[in-house]
This record gives sequence, C-alpha cells and structure tokens, in this order.
Amino acid sequence: MQNYDEQILRSRMLNPQAPYPLVHQAVRIALFDEYAARSFYARVVEGFGARAPFSNILASEERHIEALSNLCTRLGIARPLDPFPAETTLEPTWLANCNRAIAGEIANIRLYGQLLTTVAEPDVRQVFLNLQAASYEQHLPAFREAALSALEQERYHAAMGIPPQQAYVKHGPFSDLLERALAQMVGRGGVLGLVSPLLRNSHPALLSGLVVGGAGVYLLKKKTGLGRKES
Repeated sequence: MQNYDEQILRSRMLNPQAPYPLVHQAVRIALFDEYAARSFYARVVEGFGARAPFSNILASEERHIEALSNLCTRLGIARPLDPFPAETTLEPTWLANCNRAIAGEIANIRLYGQLLTTVAEPDVRQVFLNLQAASYEQHLPAFREAALSALEQERYHAAMGIPPQQAYVKHGPFSDLLERALAQMVGRGGVLGLVSPLLRNSHPALLSGLVVGGAGVYLLKKKTGLGRKES
C-alpha cells in the first residue's frame, strides 16, 4: 500500500499544483525523510551492534519523528506510511555506513532549508529549525568523526593485509580500545611516529595481546615486590 502523495514524498519536493496545502506537504515530506533515517540507523545497529554514533542518533531520530508527529496531530495532517523497514539496505563496512550517514544528514539539512522557504506557520518553522540545527550541530559532526576514526582503522588493518570487513572483529573490550588507539596514533603520526613502521607490520590483535600480557606481568611483579617488603 502506497501513500496517496507517494511521488511528492519520494521526490522530497513540494508540488504547488497538488490538491494538498503546501504546509501539509512539507510536514509529511519531513516526517517521511526522518522515517528513512531512522530505518537506516536501526539497520546499522542491527548489523554492527549498539555502537555510537548510530545508537544514540537513532534515539534522536525517534524524538524528531515524535516532534513531527505532534505537528501532524495539531494541524490535522495524516501521517505518511513508513515503507523503509522493508526497503532499507546496509553497506558492507562500518566506514561505508558512516559515509552514507554523512550524506544523509547533509541532504536532511538541505531539505529543511528548502522547506523553510515556503512554510510560514511559526510552529512548523520552529520545529523545522530545531531539527535542522540538531542535524547540523550534533549528527553531522558525530558521523564525520566516526568516519575519520573508521578510515584510520581500516588503513591500519589494510597495511597488514586485513580487508575492511574484518577491521572491526572484536578481541575484547580492552584490546578493541587499544587497537583503535593504535590505529589513530599510527594514522596521525603522534608520539608513535618513530615506531609506526613496526606497528603497521604487527597484527593488531597481537599488539593488544602483548600490551595486555605486559601489563599483567607488571602488576604481578609489583604485587610480588610488595609481598616481599611486607615479609
């Protein structure tokens, strides 16, 4: 079953010739677009786990949908049907999904900019401005930072012949955290610039294991030393 204004919703374009008020079209288009974002972010969470920024921005999308749904109720606008749970696909890598999210947020910001040029109702304008600001000030920077981190991690693994799809295999909370830190430091030079060639040629799981093992030995020696002093 399709929406009665399916072409308008899919195109994200207002149609002055359509037999529906422009403000009704604008609210339905905005809600339809937020449906699409929610389904995509939910699919990423299903595929990659509840990881930031997708997990927390998914919750934000729910609030966006609630705000627009409240507008529908106040203005007597029928809410569009949501086809996206059955249509939404997932990209093969975390980085690709981050880049797709960036493109989606940019498009969402532009969409609200276009809708605001034709909507005069103060309450509708305020909701649109609030949602546009959230995308610009919060969502977009979060996805850009995630994409940068993912790019560094994939490059770090690629240097050792590990394909992007396997760059996010989990080795345990501490090892994963260390691996991400190493990827960032090697990718950006940082304090490990002198030893980065060695790090690039070492398997990330092995490096993590060495650090964890070294820390364990250090703690054991420290505990043993304290025991000797006490005796």
